[in-house]
Amino acid sequence: MSEFWINFFSNGCIVITIIMFATGIPQCMQMIKHKTTKNIPFLPYLMTNINTIGWIIYGKMTVNFTVVLINAIGAALQTLYMTVFLFFAADKTTPLIQSTFCGLTAAITWYMVTQYVKLANLAINIIGFICCTLTICMFASPLAEINTVIASKSTSSISFPLTVTASLCSAMWTLFGVALHDNFIVVPNALGFIASASRFYLFYKYPSDPLLPYSV
Repeated sequence: MSEFWINFFSNGCIVITIIMFATGIPQCMQMIKHKTTKNIPFLPYLMTNINTIGWIIYGKMTVNFTVVLINAIGAALQTLYMTVFLFFAADKTTPLIQSTFCGLTAAITWYMVTQYVKLANLAINIIGFICCTLTICMFASPLAEINTVIASKSTSSISFPLTVTASLCSAMWTLFGVALHDNFIVVPNALGFIASASRFYLFYKYPSDPLLPYSV
């Protein structure tokens, strides 16, 4: 593709991804306001943070400023959400253990790859595969809510704004990956788009408000 389209998709990825990461701010404000985490899960914050850190490393290895910038912003926001969660969580032990385990695993993996994989392309492929897998898991995790939605016949437990931004974000990153001929970006985001877009059917089938076609 031409340089114009690469820049266009790059800028689109930056804007839309920042908006998607910012959808966690209302939850963060809710925790601060009520001084409790209630039923807000910690693991999505942690997994998203690990995912962004992985992509920062991949972006640096492939000299991709867009990937580094957007994931640095994402990592900062996720770290903020995690900090607020831990401050108000009644049980701090479990999230701290999860954070320590994921942090050590990521650090050991990065050390092993950089110290023992001498071929640059092979190291990039290993980190790219890991990031690809983490992104697929991150986009697929909301599908676990399907059983809850079907059982309750309501989508009140699913964020409609997050579904919209996640769909747009994964679509834009897919196009950006195509422009760069980078399958490590294309594959997880294409699957992420399918997973996110499929949730729109749930909003149509099981609206949280019977008078509305979707949940807000």
